[in-house]
Amino acid sequence: MRRTGRDAGGRHGLGETDRDDVPWGRPAVDGIPIPPFADGAAHRTYLRSLQTFVLLLDAGDPQAATIALAAALEAELPPAATEAPRLSPLAVGVSLSTFFPAPWTPGALALALDGSGYGTPVRSRGGWSWGSDPDYTATHLRPGWRIERRERGSRTHATLPDDGDLVLLWMDMFRGRFPYPIAHLPAGSVPPPEALAAAARATLAAHSVNVSMPYLQNWRKERDRAGGNGPGEAGPLR
Repeated sequence: MRRTGRDAGGRHGLGETDRDDVPWGRPAVDGIPIPPFADGAAHRTYLRSLQTFVLLLDAGDPQAATIALAAALEAELPPAATEAPRLSPLAVGVSLSTFFPAPWTPGALALALDGSGYGTPVRSRGGWSWGSDPDYTATHLRPGWRIERRERGSRTHATLPDDGDLVLLWMDMFRGRFPYPIAHLPAGSVPPPEALAAAARATLAAHSVNVSMPYLQNWRKERDRAGGNGPGEAGPLR
């Protein structure tokens, strides 16, 4: 059984590799195309897979915010016959935040991250470098990676057992962990939560009616079957 956290195969040593809110060792899903995509059809397959994965993350009824996110991704779908080699910032951000299990390689993920911000991974002698104060290097051990963290003269190290965990480390480090308003000071130009709360309650009341509709109940049963939460009974899906 694959272990996580401090008990996992040499990962302990850095705070970044000790985190228990990263799904270390989770397998990738073969068959999902990764960028740069050969054509629009491959890009569509990636986004459709991401939409499905996002909906699988709801434990109960599909949530209003999740459906809104899936709809935003729907708007990103390119025509199948067009060239669409790169993911949008939205699709990259959702992929990172959900640890989307496409079969990323470090090189493919570094290319997808390129241009998304200062300090993203670049090739260096023997592996990769990224960050800035602290900055990091990953040196190939064959198998696995040696991670070095350098900050103001200090150096600390850890190891990762394979490419998949290096991908997960980058996903964790470059995901949007604190979107507004989480962990932000209130912005004076933005209505405070209490000003929006009544409208939010109205949206949730309307959504509670929507989730009883057959198309969402069928999706929930399909999802629960996939997750081993009981076979359920459903008509034609969606």
